[in-house]
Amino acid sequence: MKTKIVAVAIAVVVIVVVGVAATALLRTPSGSLVVGVKDSPAGSNVTHIYLTITDITLQGPGNASVNYKVNATTFDLLALQSVTRMLGKNSIPAGNYTMVRFGITAAVATVSGTNVTLTVPSGQIKVPMRFTIASGKTTTIVLEISADMTAISTSQALRPVVTGLETVPPT
Repeated sequence: MKTKIVAVAIAVVVIVVVGVAATALLRTPSGSLVVGVKDSPAGSNVTHIYLTITDITLQGPGNASVNYKVNATTFDLLALQSVTRMLGKNSIPAGNYTMVRFGITAAVATVSGTNVTLTVPSGQIKVPMRFTIASGKTTTIVLEISADMTAISTSQALRPVVTGLETVPPT
């Protein structure tokens, strides 16, 4: 009787240890990414550029798309000339990333005192840049968006130049 109880106890312990080990092995390592945006100074008859970002997609390991969860947010790009607007902090799979894509659902500029709806080619702003997410670490990227004021004034199109201004390595 004692032998059966000991055998059952050992079997239970082995099952628990194997389950915990399997869970640890199957879990994808992840780190955190903080994304922010800012604007570079510009002078023109455009006084506001309101953008609504509804999603962010990252191009990650093996060209896989990774969704970066962000609540739909609207902000005046031209108000970000001396400040950074942080868009969120998410846990994403560890690895090397090569692109950030912002889904833009609305873009409105104030040109010479009149609001005009801007077209956004493909509904996205694509930013090729390299950054690394290390397991258990936080990486911060800040993207500087410079709007083409001539395209806004003449063709009512948003064609920004976006650069990865700042990348803080994993900490």
